[in-house]
Amino acid sequence: MGVMLEKGGQRRSVRVASMRRLIPTLSIALAAALVAGCGTNSTGDSAAPATSTADPVTAIRQAMDRSLADTVTMDASIKAGTQSITLSGKMDPASRAVQVTGNAPEPMEARLIDDAAYIKSDSLEGEKPWMKIDLSKLKPTSSLRQSFDLKAQTGIIGGVVSAQDAGGGRYTGTADLGKAAEAASSDSGMRQGLESSAKLAKDPTAIPFEATVDADGRLTALSYTIATKTVGDLVTDMRMSDFGEKVSVTVPPANETEPASAEMYKFL
Repeated sequence: MGVMLEKGGQRRSVRVASMRRLIPTLSIALAAALVAGCGTNSTGDSAAPATSTADPVTAIRQAMDRSLADTVTMDASIKAGTQSITLSGKMDPASRAVQVTGNAPEPMEARLIDDAAYIKSDSLEGEKPWMKIDLSKLKPTSSLRQSFDLKAQTGIIGGVVSAQDAGGGRYTGTADLGKAAEAASSDSGMRQGLESSAKLAKDPTAIPFEATVDADGRLTALSYTIATKTVGDLVTDMRMSDFGEKVSVTVPPANETEPASAEMYKFL
């Protein structure tokens, strides 16, 4: 029996260590892919018609608000040096339903259904394919909880300080990570994440971006580059589509799912 307990303890330790390695990448990936600009708290009217003569900064913020007002599909890639993450996600903000698949960098899938997150990755090395995490048990500053917090995060859009209309629905400009942090909710923990990104950036006050807005005033593309002090350029590229189409996210089979252990919750 002692041997069995030891082996079980080793398996749990291996899984916790694997999750420790996966969480930072997963959190960054999900945050970039799903909540780049949700809840920007712009002063403009997000319901204004697409032909609004709003200044470019306000137009971009309104466009992101429109894009995330209903169901949407988002494809994203995040590159840092020779490392890259690719993701495809679909979400329904109203019902708090999210599904993301991709490589981060190993194949992974994450689903959010209300306050339950389900994660599948070879890095988890569990006895069952899926791990269930109750987000309500996580601290407000939890990096994983931040990634799924669709309402509280503002992302880089909250820090846009300048923008120019380049024609054809395309805009270029710069964002200030410090201002993005100020615009973020202090309760979500995203503010801390943006502040950390600002510390890594060579010039956090001038992050170049390019955005595209469609004829209906929705943001369909966003790309930006953060030049860092230690890992080179962090390049993020996102594409949004399938606005208003039905999104269905299902709970993984019960016989393929196991709950996160008490030990796992200690660091999530």
